[in-house]
Amino acid sequence: MAYWLFQGNPKYYRIQDAIRDLDTMPWLVTRYASEIQAGDGVLVWIAGPEAGIYALAEIIAAPQVLTNIPDQNYWLIPGNQRADKPRAYLRFTRKLLGQPLRRHELKQDQVLKHLLVIKAPNSTNFRVTPEQWARIHHLKG
Repeated sequence: MAYWLFQGNPKYYRIQDAIRDLDTMPWLVTRYASEIQAGDGVLVWIAGPEAGIYALAEIIAAPQVLTNIPDQNYWLIPGNQRADKPRAYLRFTRKLLGQPLRRHELKQDQVLKHLLVIKAPNSTNFRVTPEQWARIHHLKG
């Protein structure tokens, strides 16, 4: 089992609405497609001024290119969906919309301040260590 952080950008996608409305959803995979597997854990990160972890999830289907993008209505710019890229299906296990773990809080934590998304946020998919995963579950799991 591996652990990941998937980042969504509210400039392009209505991520808070998707988390609120959906139980499962496909997520764009730009890196690590051959390593992401069903059963892996995912931290769902929303970028921007209020950046942080807004949900916990589990991969339920390994990345694959989809012929139909079921969440296309959540994309703010039509055609920006990158339909040629693989997506992993995830199932939300805990939604933190009312009480996210925000970047400024995580930067104060001795374990979580080392999350790669805090140090170099310009990607979609990031590795998370077992120690970081355990710490998130201690705080919000």
